[in-house]
Amino acid sequence: MLIVGAGPSGLMMACQLARLGVSFRIIEKKEHPTTYSGALIVQARTLEIFDQMGIAEKAIQEGIEAHKINIIFNGKNPLALNLKDIGKGLTKFPNLLMLEQSKTEQLLIDFIHDYGFSIERQTEFLRFSQDNDGVTSTVKLPDGREEVIQSDYLIAADGGQSLIRKRLNIPFLGKTHKLTLFVLDSEATVDMQPNEICFSFSEKASTGIFPLKDERWRIDGTIPNELEVKNTITFNDIEETYSQRTHLNIKLQEPQWFSVFHAHQRYAELYRQNRCFLVGDAAHAFSPIGAQGMNTGMQDVYNLAWKLSLVINGKAKESFLNTYNAERQPIAKKLVLSTDRAFQIVSSNKFLAKRIRLNLVPFLLRVLFPIVEKRGYLSRYLFSGISEIGVHYRKNALSNKSSIGIFPFRSPKPGDRLPYILFDGINLQDKVKEAKFHLIIFAEDSSAGIYKVLAEKYKDILSTEIIPLNAGTANLYKSLGIKKDGCYLVRPDMYIAYRSNKLRIDHFERFFNQYLQ
Repeated sequence: MLIVGAGPSGLMMACQLARLGVSFRIIEKKEHPTTYSGALIVQARTLEIFDQMGIAEKAIQEGIEAHKINIIFNGKNPLALNLKDIGKGLTKFPNLLMLEQSKTEQLLIDFIHDYGFSIERQTEFLRFSQDNDGVTSTVKLPDGREEVIQSDYLIAADGGQSLIRKRLNIPFLGKTHKLTLFVLDSEATVDMQPNEICFSFSEKASTGIFPLKDERWRIDGTIPNELEVKNTITFNDIEETYSQRTHLNIKLQEPQWFSVFHAHQRYAELYRQNRCFLVGDAAHAFSPIGAQGMNTGMQDVYNLAWKLSLVINGKAKESFLNTYNAERQPIAKKLVLSTDRAFQIVSSNKFLAKRIRLNLVPFLLRVLFPIVEKRGYLSRYLFSGISEIGVHYRKNALSNKSSIGIFPFRSPKPGDRLPYILFDGINLQDKVKEAKFHLIIFAEDSSAGIYKVLAEKYKDILSTEIIPLNAGTANLYKSLGIKKDGCYLVRPDMYIAYRSNKLRIDHFERFFNQYLQ
């Protein structure tokens, strides 16, 4: 396996292949990893993946959990929303974690090194060809020599300008916004607490302010119209009028990082072409609104890696890899549409957008925020969407004919993420940390003995556990819609593959074999 690109998605692919015991090489043109905040927010679903990898607690220690969001219009009457534990009961990670991309990448790099792999830096990907047997790639080494690499598959984690995607002639559908934005990391004099986020909107500026470690701040926003004509926009150009334009009492200092960019709203028409796969920014690009890009990329990888492992190890058919595109590409397409609408509202200089932003939105938020804080179902709904724990694959092929028996409407369905449920002081998700399929059997030990035959037959890819009904597990049975006996099969990426409210070994094995050769 050859992975091209050592950003978050490429690094995550390397981590997952290492966990799964799949050999790989990962190359990166740049000499050093990221040193700036970049993709700042790590969503709850990504933290659940980190938890399966054993690095979630490190991530939380390195980051800052946001407890409050302030929204200010023309410098007056800030509106505040309490974020502390907003996702409580939905996940082990109910807060919004701000973790600088440099630190996210370092966690993944350390994980790779712990498995005995390394990143080949200053190594440039030049060209490739593929056939039904594999991929032949040519790379330029640090000393200028060229090397030819033979691999079963090629992973394009080479960013928004992906050379691999372009060479495959895969359309990158969508648009690039004309509006110019800036982003910087610096110390600053700010009237905010170090665990608060602020968004400010005025007639002349839209900006976001996020706390970083060591009394630093991440600040981004729109470029003034009068600066759009400049060939090069500097920090001094922004700092000179920033406080005046935003109506905020804030003093920016010389930044550690400053960048100017345009927001993109794009997704690849295909995520797979024969033996080449697109992940992360090579597959999609979103506006900064909602902090979806990096998280979606790492979850692309989490969906793909275990499928590649099955095929490479001769456990599944080559066609099984088509489910990667079927499950992940529609998610990016949907996010492109939703984040584009939000971006237009919060940043557009058009008259109507400004009036909505500065007049209608404040009114709506004054009504909405108290309701969100008082009524848990609304905050849970919002959190599920933003945190990506609500992403599901119910309508895809792997979820067809995967449920037997009658279940309550609210019970989790095939294609859903395995929910966070506490029973006997245990988080159900902690039962599925190993990089395998997990068959959770609900029955008395004696009634489920036949499943032990399955456990032995598929022991290299399937783990089994029996959970009997008792006082400590009654709420788990109820939450999953199991009355007396049944089972749930969980995929290696913690999504439900199959459920039954009775023990039917024949039906289960027929279903499970659709994943295999």
